[in-house]
Amino acid sequence: MTNAIRKVRVYDADSSFPDVRAYLLETRTHLRFAYEKAKLDLRATNRNTWLGQLWNVMNPLLLSLVYWLLVVVILGNGGSIFALEGIQVLTQIVGGLFLYRFVSTGLMAGSKSIVSGGAFVLNTRLPRLILPLAAVCSAFLSFLPSMLLYAAFHLASQNPLTVQLFWVLPITVMVLILTSGLAMMAATGNVYFRDIASFLPYVVRIWLYLTPIIYLYSEIPNAYRWLIYANPLGAIFVTWQQVLFQGKAPDTSYLLTGLAWAIGLFLVGFFMFVQKERDFAIRI
Repeated sequence: MTNAIRKVRVYDADSSFPDVRAYLLETRTHLRFAYEKAKLDLRATNRNTWLGQLWNVMNPLLLSLVYWLLVVVILGNGGSIFALEGIQVLTQIVGGLFLYRFVSTGLMAGSKSIVSGGAFVLNTRLPRLILPLAAVCSAFLSFLPSMLLYAAFHLASQNPLTVQLFWVLPITVMVLILTSGLAMMAATGNVYFRDIASFLPYVVRIWLYLTPIIYLYSEIPNAYRWLIYANPLGAIFVTWQQVLFQGKAPDTSYLLTGLAWAIGLFLVGFFMFVQKERDFAIRI
């Protein structure tokens, strides 16, 4: 009888960098674990129940109503909620906030993933990258039901129903990649500076106002359009608005900018995480 011998990979804390290819292969073999952990996290927060899923959708929906009232009262536009114009403005805010909630939830949960997963870090040999990826996966699973509700808003507001709506899929993938990169960066930083997780909610709130979500990108004065490209989420949310509310394919400049930000932040987050991973056990 032949005994199978499995190699145990040991990373020397004093070495400069692990073998990236071997690390990626090992992480890929445990992606199923990340998915199962994400589902477990949803159950733990009661999001896997009917009531939990309802609140997961109602929370950003109620927040959308608050922002819609601000648009009507402060900006003086938005129309009546019983008129088509008002429903369209509300739909724009709902669609943007649902997507932004995916980013913010994945980022904040990812920032705490290593510190709160101390037992996992200390007692397993699995790649620690699984933890922030599981946090992002959990946020993505929460995001999916909200898009079903958005579909009802889209129909009620008579927004375009064109083949260009399929652009939602690659845009969502870009957001997934970008959120994963941000989560890895935040998770790494929070190991060394524990106040990062506490500070992130304020960053997320400010970032919301700097991104075309509760307002259309076309409302931004030309003199400040450069801020869209400087904002990692700016160009992506512009493409989101173009596809959903204008019924057209996203402009190439915005699409490529969003893709560059997504891939760039993912690579920065990945290499930052992998380089510092071997130091996590003694830091937490």
